[in-house]
Amino acid sequence: MGTTEPPTFLKLVGVHERLSELFLLHQEALLAGDLALAKARLAEYELDLSAHMRAEEEILMPIYERAGEVPRGPAELFTGEHRKMLRFLRRFRDRLAELARSGRPPATREVIALLDEEAPFKGLVEHHDLRERLILYPTLDRVTSEEERVELLRRCGA
Repeated sequence: MGTTEPPTFLKLVGVHERLSELFLLHQEALLAGDLALAKARLAEYELDLSAHMRAEEEILMPIYERAGEVPRGPAELFTGEHRKMLRFLRRFRDRLAELARSGRPPATREVIALLDEEAPFKGLVEHHDLRERLILYPTLDRVTSEEERVELLRRCGA
């Protein structure tokens, strides 16, 4: 008879992987010059990312605060990065709308410019993901019981 792995918040890494894939699909559509698809993929990404952030902030952060002061991991760091990511996404949405208003396919240089604008965002997301993997999720595992983790992960869509 096999044993079941204990529940862990690292399971939320799967949500991050799905989000990364959605953003790449947006960038692929952008490279193909399909602004409508790039815009749709970005909207889907933003919707899913916002839902994930909401779950972290409303469900997980109150639990995270049980740990007290966490070195290199104050709750404000995570929520501040969430706000910064959303600001980036608004800028990308506005930029796509500008390109679409021109009524012509985007010039290669316009696509490159937008991809260049998206590069720092991807770096922020990568560092944020790493902080969650190394600090947030292990801390949540430490301050919760197995039963709590099962319920919290269910509520977070993992």
